[in-house]
Parts: sequence; C-alpha cells; structure tokens
Amino acid sequence: MAWAAWPVATVAETLGLDQATVYRYAAAFAELGLAKYLAHEQPGYWGLLSSAQLAHLCREVNATLYTDCQALREWLLRTYRVDYSRSGLTDLLHRLGFTYKLTTPVPCQADAGAQADFLDELAVLEAHVERGEAVLYYADAAHPTHNTRCTRAWCAVGHERPLLTVSGRERVNLNAALNAYDPTQVLLDETTCVNAQSTRRLYEQLLVAHPDKARIYVVCDNARYYKNKELRQWLADKPICQVFLPPYSPNLNLIERFWKYLRQKIINTTFYRTKGQFRTAVLDFFTRLPEFGPDLASLLIRKFHMLDAQPTS
Repeated sequence: MAWAAWPVATVAETLGLDQATVYRYAAAFAELGLAKYLAHEQPGYWGLLSSAQLAHLCREVNATLYTDCQALREWLLRTYRVDYSRSGLTDLLHRLGFTYKLTTPVPCQADAGAQADFLDELAVLEAHVERGEAVLYYADAAHPTHNTRCTRAWCAVGHERPLLTVSGRERVNLNAALNAYDPTQVLLDETTCVNAQSTRRLYEQLLVAHPDKARIYVVCDNARYYKNKELRQWLADKPICQVFLPPYSPNLNLIERFWKYLRQKIINTTFYRTKGQFRTAVLDFFTRLPEFGPDLASLLIRKFHMLDAQPTS
C-alpha cells in the first residue's frame, strides 16, 4: 500500500495499526526484501511420533483391547522409547479418531454366514410387504425388573448423581410384537409367564389387527414357546408365518432396540418405590407410543449390523 503511494495515515487506519508500526514494517521490507518475509523458517511441530509410527499405533489400538492409557503408554515406551503423559496420549488418541466407550458383547457362537443368509431371506419378505401382500412383525419377550439401573447422564464435574434403588427383584413379563413398518404399532400381552399360551394370545391380536392380510410374517428367536407343538398346530391354518432368526443373533431382532429404548425412557431414569408404580409406568409407555414416534422411527430403521464371532487378536 505504501509503495502504491497510499498516505501512511490511510494504510494505518485500513490495517488497524498505528503509523509508527507502518513506518517500521516499510523500512524492514525495504532492507530485507520480499524473499525474507516469505521464508518458512519455523515449520510446525511434528510431534513425538512419525507418520509411520502413528500408523503402527493405530493398528495396535485396533488389534489389542486397551482399557486405560497406562498400558498403551508402556507399549509406546517399550516400542519407540517415547514417553507420553496420560493427558497427552489421550489427546493424541482423540486426534487419531479414537474414543473411549463400552465394548460390544458378541456371542461367541454367532454365525456371520447364517446371519447373511437370513438377511437375504428377509429382503424377500420385505418385498412382499412393500407390494401390500403381507405385514412384517418382530416378536420377543422382555422381563423388566422393578429396580433402577445406572445410566449415563450429564453431571457437574466433581459431583455424583445418586439414583435411588430398591431391594426387590420382581418382574413385569411382557410378550410383544413390533410392526417393522410402523414402530408405534406394538401389540402386547402382559402375563405372569411368557409361554406358548401367551404367544397364542399375542398372535390372536395380530389376526384381529390384520384381518385382510394373506400373510403375517413374525420374525422371532428360537425360544421353546415359539416352537411349541400345540402352538404350531394352531398356526397350521392361520396366515401367521413364524420366521426364525439364526441362533445367537439378537442384533437381527428389531424389537431388541425397542426394549432398550423402553429401559432408557422409563426404567433407568426414574425411581418407583412400589412394583405397582413400576408396572403402571411400563404399561403406560405402550399407550404413549405416538408421543415417541420420531425417536422410534429414527431408532428402528430396518438396517442391521452382523455380528462377527471371529477373534480379533
């Protein structure tokens, strides 16, 4: 600007500088030249590890289960003679895309091949539903226990968030079927015991709800009451078709996510002093499903993650 014959006062006002600074910068530029000003003499700090070492660290964290930073610090010290502080290593792991969270339990008997075959079969059933020829439900039983359970919640740093509990272990026994295409439609049989008789009552509700459907598919696990001889004889002339999940595949049963949502919304965050209060709250949840519609629609999408029981290390 100065070399373009701008007045010094105008340059200073435009750049937010005082006039003395403008004179000083202009004199330095005249003495040193443009090349000196553009020279890159202070490159950024690369950190304690090279890019190849960082890649090795990522492979190590993915292959080995580290439950705290100390063990990983020892690995780095042993492997590269680099000593990170706990906070420094934590920050590094975050920058590398890692987070500290709960592990995911996977049944060791889970068969990924059988799960893939089931999903292929499921796609055929869903095509029938989308053509209006059938409806698709996911069935399962749950037995919520009258007690609160610890959960994650926002708390002030340095403070505990107590949650009252009771000593009882009484349960509410629920047998339910969830409409895969309308997650606010859940048919329920509350019972003293989930068995073939309870399942038949649940299926009778399905027949009433869909009298015009030629086929009602019910995806269920391999619990003995679904395979009860009397129940299967009763189903012989009914439009209900049970579709059995592969063994050890709760990840493929959509209603499992629904039970988890029930626990989060009703059970884990509220104290109920009596079983009666607890039971009322649980059953009331089923009358309020339209209220939770947006949450359920987002949670109960028909996409599934297959479990791989192969060891990772």
